[in-house]
Amino acid sequence: MDNAQLHSVDSASSPAAPFDHARSQQIDLHDVDSLFSENGDPRRLVTWAPEPPFKLGYVAVMGLIINRMIGTGIFQTPSRVIANTQSTGSTLLLWLAGIVYALSGMHVYIEYGLNVPRKRIEERGNNEFAVPRSGGDLNYFKYTYRKPAHGPDTLPFVASMFSISFIILGNMAGNAVVFAIRIFEASGIENPNNGSIRAVAIFVSLAACFIHGFSRKGGIMLSTLFAMVKLCMMLFIIVTAICYCARAFPDSHGSQTLSENLSPSHVFSGSSSGANGYAQAFLSIIFAFGGFEQPNYVLGEIRNPHRTFPIAMVLALSIVCILYIAVNVSYMAVVPKEMQIHDGIVVESFFDLTYGAISPNADSETGRRVFSTFLAISSLGNIIVMTYTAARVKQEIGKEGLLPWPKFWALDVDFSFGRMLRWARRTPAISRPFAGLLQLRCLAPEHHTEPTPVGAFVLHFLTCTILILATYGATPQHTYLILTGTTAYVLNACFGSLLAVGLLSLRFRKHRDWRRKTPNIKPWLSVCTSVIYLVGNLFPVVTSWVKPDGSSSSRDNPEDMLTPVIDSISLPWFLVPTVGCAVIVLSALWWVGAIFMVRREERRTHTTFSIFRDVRVVEDPRGSDKFVSKREDVLLTWRGREMEDIGVGRPTAIDFRPGHAFPPVPRGVVGEVNDGNFGGASNQFAPINPGLVGVFPGDFRGVNSWQSPGVTSAPNSGLRPGGDAGWLIGGVGVLSQQPSSTIYGRQMGDRGVF
Repeated sequence: MDNAQLHSVDSASSPAAPFDHARSQQIDLHDVDSLFSENGDPRRLVTWAPEPPFKLGYVAVMGLIINRMIGTGIFQTPSRVIANTQSTGSTLLLWLAGIVYALSGMHVYIEYGLNVPRKRIEERGNNEFAVPRSGGDLNYFKYTYRKPAHGPDTLPFVASMFSISFIILGNMAGNAVVFAIRIFEASGIENPNNGSIRAVAIFVSLAACFIHGFSRKGGIMLSTLFAMVKLCMMLFIIVTAICYCARAFPDSHGSQTLSENLSPSHVFSGSSSGANGYAQAFLSIIFAFGGFEQPNYVLGEIRNPHRTFPIAMVLALSIVCILYIAVNVSYMAVVPKEMQIHDGIVVESFFDLTYGAISPNADSETGRRVFSTFLAISSLGNIIVMTYTAARVKQEIGKEGLLPWPKFWALDVDFSFGRMLRWARRTPAISRPFAGLLQLRCLAPEHHTEPTPVGAFVLHFLTCTILILATYGATPQHTYLILTGTTAYVLNACFGSLLAVGLLSLRFRKHRDWRRKTPNIKPWLSVCTSVIYLVGNLFPVVTSWVKPDGSSSSRDNPEDMLTPVIDSISLPWFLVPTVGCAVIVLSALWWVGAIFMVRREERRTHTTFSIFRDVRVVEDPRGSDKFVSKREDVLLTWRGREMEDIGVGRPTAIDFRPGHAFPPVPRGVVGEVNDGNFGGASNQFAPINPGLVGVFPGDFRGVNSWQSPGVTSAPNSGLRPGGDAGWLIGGVGVLSQQPSSTIYGRQMGDRGVF
């Protein structure tokens, strides 16, 4: 919004109310709008996209994917896979199948991200264009599964189920617990108590939320840094394997181990014949490849998303896939097959045979401590990136009317480092001794002032803490396995299957006209990738309910995700899918309860609950016919049913600048005008007949010789005090005190119901 001076507005026939004109000229309209957003109508939610300097580029987007994907999976999954397949050849084939699954899922998310949601642009002949938005799966479920729902774009069932499930499970509680476990192990502290582990887990969750709330830019830079560290960790393993084959380590067998593990005569020897073993192995691989969808959660914060998003996603996923295969081959170049199957975690054996052999008597726990350090770093990186992306999804969920106090969860608040710098400059006790430091260009407040979804971070931290404490009765290892397994089962497998089905339905239902809306995507490729992604996600959904073979070696693997056995205490094999289904059922019941409460209130007040959205878009880049969201206004409103019978106008953006007359509104019509631009208007308003209910959350800058909307010479016409209802939401500089006017006694900055 451009800065402009605010002028007092008088009625021609009555004196104006007292008004501090100098003060009005010093107020930035963006600050005024922010003030209204925080303290005004609790039904109205206004959010802005980040300014261009703060948007994500190629490196940041790639960092989100790499940091999220390279986690605990690549270090623990190889052990689970080979323990279930019993052969190196089958193991590599399953990893290749995982790559196909990940690439197919990537295509599904790119197709959704670049084409959903959509908006009609009046300046382009009222044609429909894609407007990428943050929120990820939430937007896609709202577009593909529109019914059942309470009303148009209001409380759809599938999207609501995903929303509640994501609020419960879309956090890093499991990774926070495993971070605490591994940081104690890496420090050489044996057998830390349960309370200490959970205290560290809660602290690291709080620290991640604070970092992203205090400095959005700092949190993104930290995520990118962790991505680079993880790439170096992968390269470190690969280089170590090459050195081992070159006999750079004591007792090295050169390339003999690699030849034995991958020789054509031995590569498939001893392969498991049980189908359940392969199912367990592939589920573990799917878990290791999870995370490529992270940019979809923050798509509204990416610079030029129509180009940056797909390119960065393809590059990042390609890098991870190549590294995953190279790391698995590195394990096989060092660790013999029998040791991989029977000695537990492969990466521990890898470091014991390499760096542990350098000083065999110095520390017998070298492999475990290096492994624990790698896992701690990976877990912390996952916590950082997921806190940033998940909070954006929960901010969008806050706009859906599913949660109480929606404005608190959905709005951005300036809790940034830039705000602290402004306070420091205004405080003499700080600004005087540190004047030189505070005047540095790199510490200019405008470079660090970034509103962040503080309410969403609070929600994220609360759910994370609740899960950590709710599982206090289980061991920390059990807690990690249950939480990560349930999250993968519900959010990745179950809702991932629904996403694939939704995309196939768009392709085959002609009235959705998906082929015309996606001209740059080959239909056959869209169908093939959707089917592969669907099969890959349905596979664990179904096989999780198949009882494992009691003789399977996975039963003896202490790190198995679905059938964990720790300290000889086995968890039930059906625990993870049962807990996952319980979360889904709870989400469905929450939706039923929300519908019940809304309809009860509608019957009591004779109103209808609706959610109106007005998205202001801009071209990015200019002249490209590619649009992104600049600002979004969401109005959660209860409308009288008698008004619906005579017609309701949905919120629109109307221009009332000079030369644009206010259009006449007939008697008995409900008009809702969002973001009307009244700047510079002078007596341009046609009369509004009695019976109008007007909603004007607009900008009234520079309005001269104002005539209140709906007020004509007749004393009983228009919007009368005590008569017809009218709202001026966000009206700035309106000062009429005319007795017969709708607006009287209102100072600049006031807003409310008249």
